[in-house]
Amino acid sequence: MKKFFAALTLSLTLLVAATALASTDGNNIAIGKIYPGMSASDLINAFGQPTRKDGDDWTYPTFKVEIENGMVEEVSTRSDTIATPNGVRVGLPATILNSTFGTADSIDGDEYEYFSHNYTKKIEFKVSNGIITKITCKTND
Repeated sequence: MKKFFAALTLSLTLLVAATALASTDGNNIAIGKIYPGMSASDLINAFGQPTRKDGDDWTYPTFKVEIENGMVEEVSTRSDTIATPNGVRVGLPATILNSTFGTADSIDGDEYEYFSHNYTKKIEFKVSNGIITKITCKTND
């Protein structure tokens, strides 16, 4: 019986560790009020027309979006004036990522990726010299 409870405890611990390792609330995968899956018409209603349009690539003063089939597929910023819903912005130290998002799902050189619980969206942070220099939110292909 002790072996059963030990195995059960170990299994639950591994399950919790696996789920806690990654994934973030999909509502936190946004920059300001712009998020992957937002309709282009809602974007225009909220922020007006972009300052520049190059096909599906639209540029606003503090962010850029890629539109696919009438929806925001990707939003990115290099501006420190716009933040994620939980307050992470360009210019902050990268150490804030662990305390805000937890352990990254993927680290590729200077890019930290976090996926939504259902893996349909992701947020990426580009870091240079320990400082966040770019934030990108997109649908997960």
